[in-house]
Amino acid sequence: MLRKRADWSRPLPCPLVIPDVMTLTTLGDVRALIERHLPAQHRDKRPWQVVADDLKAAAEGADANGVAIALRLALMLEGVPCHPQ
Repeated sequence: MLRKRADWSRPLPCPLVIPDVMTLTTLGDVRALIERHLPAQHRDKRPWQVVADDLKAAAEGADANGVAIALRLALMLEGVPCHPQ
């Protein structure tokens, strides 16, 4: 079975602002948040693993709403303020 090529430029359903960090508008922005801003010890936590799994699936064509919901939940659990743009 051929896998669909990842499209990191796909938009999130609603841009999300993390004050003093970044504004997330695309799947690529979420990927950058995880790879560049999220401390390594947090990436192993289950909520962030769900975000990463949903992110990969969305980049390969799945509904981006799943990653948006998982992301907001993970940020909330970490106590990171964020709001829709």
